Amino acid sequence: MADTLAIAKDTAIVLGTVIALVTFLSGGLEYVRQGHQARATHFIQMRRRFLETPQYREMLDLLATDDVALRHASIQEKRNFVGFLEEVALMVNSGLIRLDVAHYMFGYYVLLCDASENFWYGLNKQDVYWSVFRRFASTMRDRSKVREKLKALRF
Repeated sequence: MADTLAIAKDTAIVLGTVIALVTFLSGGLEYVRQGHQARATHFIQMRRRFLETPQYREMLDLLATDDVALRHASIQEKRNFVGFLEEVALMVNSGLIRLDVAHYMFGYYVLLCDASENFWYGLNKQDVYWSVFRRFASTMRDRSKVREKLKALRF
C-alpha cells in the first residue's frame, strides 16, 4: 500500500512538472510570435508611410537623378525625410528591425540621399545632428559591398 502511494505521488509530481514545463514553453513561444508580429506590423506601417507620403515620393523621384530641384525643396521636408531614415536606423540599433531587412528595404534610398549634393544644399551634412544618418549610411554602404547570397529575410 505504501509503495502504491509513493508511486502515485512520484507520478503526480513528474506529470505536474511536465505539464508546467509544456505550458511555460508554449507561453514563451507565443510571446516570441507576438513580438515578431508586432515588429512586422510596425515595419509595414513604416514602409507604407515612407512610400505613400507625397513629399517623400517626390523627394525619392528627385533623388533618383540627383535633380537640381532638390536645392529648392523645403528645408523642413528634407529634415523630415532624413529624420524618417534615422528612425529606421534607430530601429535597427534597437534590434526592432534586422540590419538585412533595413538594408534591403531602405538601403538604396539612404545611399541615394547620402550621395546627393543637391539634397544637402542648405543643410550641413556634417552637423552633429545628422550623425545617426551618416553612421547608418556608412553601414548601408558597407552592407552593399558584401556580395554574399541573400539570406531569407525575416522579421
